Amino acid sequence: MNKVIIIIDWVPNNFSAAVANGEVACVATGKTLEDVKKNIMGALAFHIDGILQDGGIVPVEFSEDWEPVYHMTTRAQLKYADKYIVRKSLAEEIGVAEQQLSHYANGQRHPRPAMQRRISEGIKSICARLACM
Repeated sequence: MNKVIIIIDWVPNNFSAAVANGEVACVATGKTLEDVKKNIMGALAFHIDGILQDGGIVPVEFSEDWEPVYHMTTRAQLKYADKYIVRKSLAEEIGVAEQQLSHYANGQRHPRPAMQRRISEGIKSICARLACM
């Protein structure tokens, strides 16, 4: 089964999703993470069906059975985590200023890959500790 990477980001007031492969011009938005996942799947189905109806060539990753693999940007992770984790707690967990996390969440700054990993691991660490309660 082919794996198709779908990037989920946060744009003002919505999550957005697009296929990582730039050859597929298909995007979707949604107010919630669940909505954007559902919407991108519907948009991709519509897009692929349109290619087939027009007699076009379907991109290789969609030519057989495929499944989505979602990758969230740091901005999207922070916006999603805001529902469950106080940003101050996350800042303390990873050892950065809360204001720095706000800059990343609002798109004013972009974290380097090492910081992206620290943020992701910090969210996972807090969630794991909460799951043990």
